[in-house]
Amino acid sequence: FGLYGTIKHFFIGVLFLFLEKNEISYKVISWLPPEDHRKDFNNTFDFFVTEALHGRGAFDNFVKLMEQLGIRCSDLLRRSDIMDFLKNENFDLVFVEAFDFCSFLVAEKLGKPFVSILPTSFGSVDLGLPNPVSYVPVFNSLLTDHMDFWGRVKNFLMLFDFSIKQWRIQSTFDSTIKEHFPEGSRPVLSHLLKKAELWFVNSDFAFEFARPLLPNTVYVGGLISRPVKAVPQ
Repeated sequence: FGLYGTIKHFFIGVLFLFLEKNEISYKVISWLPPEDHRKDFNNTFDFFVTEALHGRGAFDNFVKLMEQLGIRCSDLLRRSDIMDFLKNENFDLVFVEAFDFCSFLVAEKLGKPFVSILPTSFGSVDLGLPNPVSYVPVFNSLLTDHMDFWGRVKNFLMLFDFSIKQWRIQSTFDSTIKEHFPEGSRPVLSHLLKKAELWFVNSDFAFEFARPLLPNTVYVGGLISRPVKAVPQ
């Protein structure tokens, strides 16, 4: 589903594939958090969207939205019936969507390898890819891959700012990690993102500047595109 549906109606659907000859079966688990939290989340989300549509998409509003997702993640991890069911299924691989970091924590809790899908270009999440500031423009910098000295200075400063913002976003899940992972074995969220077996990025070479890619990063642009129709006369 689209990004709006992912945020607005947030539920976790887990898809299990068991291949036995030609037989494929799956089970979908739908989950909703407590009513009081749903109300808080909806209010935060509606405010975020309203501000963004009026050109006031402040970063602090996005951080508050991520804080709500962190609280929601705690509610999910407390659901022993769901978590026990997932453990008992003993599947081999987890597919996660990278917008909500909770899916990474669920995969870590289950101790399973995972493949991650990034629904946008590289600008939203740090995947741990090499990021030479001399020719890879930072998201929203309005720079190209041909920069003069001052362009590279600007790019470096924006990369520093981007790193600080990433840290603030990821820190919204700190309390969730402390609650559900024992001391001494608590994961670091930024490390979990780099732990993916594969990254499927919903973009295309035609829309990105040249940049280094690791072997586990694959462009799959056009995932939700539909066959074209004939143009009316």
